[in-house]
Amino acid sequence: MKACFVSQRYYPGDGRLQTEITALTEAGWSVDMIAMKQPGERFSEVVEGVRILRIPSLTRQRAGKVRYVAEYITFFTPVFVLLAVMQILRGYRVIHITNLPDTLVFAGLIPKLLGAKIIFDVRECTPEMFMDRFGAQPGSRILNLMTRIEQAALRFAHVSVTCTEQMRQALIQRGANGDQIAVMLNTSELQPPRPITPPPADQVIDGDLRIITHGTVIKRYGHDVLIDALALVVKELPHARLEILGKGQALPDLQAQVARLGLGDVVTFSGFVPDDVLVERLMNAHIGAVTLMQNPEADLVHTFKMYEYLQLAVPMVISATSAVTSYFNDDTMRFFQPGDARSLADAILELARDPALRHRLAVNGLRVYEQCSIPKQRALYRGLVEQVTTTSPLNPLSRGRGDLNSASAVPPLPSKRGLGGEVLPVIQPKDGAS
Repeated sequence: MKACFVSQRYYPGDGRLQTEITALTEAGWSVDMIAMKQPGERFSEVVEGVRILRIPSLTRQRAGKVRYVAEYITFFTPVFVLLAVMQILRGYRVIHITNLPDTLVFAGLIPKLLGAKIIFDVRECTPEMFMDRFGAQPGSRILNLMTRIEQAALRFAHVSVTCTEQMRQALIQRGANGDQIAVMLNTSELQPPRPITPPPADQVIDGDLRIITHGTVIKRYGHDVLIDALALVVKELPHARLEILGKGQALPDLQAQVARLGLGDVVTFSGFVPDDVLVERLMNAHIGAVTLMQNPEADLVHTFKMYEYLQLAVPMVISATSAVTSYFNDDTMRFFQPGDARSLADAILELARDPALRHRLAVNGLRVYEQCSIPKQRALYRGLVEQVTTTSPLNPLSRGRGDLNSASAVPPLPSKRGLGGEVLPVIQPKDGAS
């Protein structure tokens, strides 16, 4: 069985694609990957058994609608031709195409006509993305156009998969067939250099309070709110320190904000670091921060770093967005009001002063991570592929969410004893969680 993945992203380096591809290679599939080409990369190479074909195209710069269109066209056109040729030569059983853009799924037209099954991975909901990044308003001409394209892409695919139940419901509310959409969580997996242990329940922080956040540094991830919160925290805990790992467009503004607030000794910008360094920094932190701003897009998504903090037993403060609070409760993470520096500062101060709370969140986080771990998501994806390749086009996926989505659920967890023998409360899924 042969499959081809297509994404206007770089590969390797994409965790969700890695999960999906590994799910198939473990099952004996032969997998090709069509991705973007970075300077210095080969046009074609084999990495861990996956043949990667790289397309030179305009890099993604988040620089406006015209630039977006140009970036998409320079990738779509060669991919359309390449997929047609490769389908004839390789005879793919499955073509898996991720957005953005939604229109990229139509590059699979020739393979579809030749018998390949099309899986559409909706990584972002385009209408919400346009509202967030370009200020598009509900009912506007551009938003109506994006919605029509999104729905046409969903109808074109044999089956679609998205990242949360909230994203799935947004697609359904705009007209999609829910029976044709599965959910696979954005669970991430790092490689820790040593056993993962929760912070002790009696660990008093007598040195620097180490707070960390990592990933792309852009406006919607709320780093400016986190810096404002640190200005409040250090008034009560002078030894609080924040490290921001990653790079992105917002860095110059954040650096100016730090200088303006006189926090040069409190906030460190460490840029991009290799994975082994990243894991060490995360495991040494007292608190991880996920500070998404409140907007239509943020209310649908989970971040990779949220799952990385869970995996590494790092207690976290996190924006109380709809997608997060629908899956998890405050026995696993400390919520704060998105965009509210005072609420975030209070959450940090509470965790800093309460070692038992940090311990409880870390222990419960490990248990929850196990319930939605990478192996569970791989199994879900393999089930999706198996069903779409063995089901007649006249028979949609099983009614409702069914078995395809149950692997991404966070089921009830039994009460377990903590490291010190105490009974710890554990997270229970909230109504409607997936």
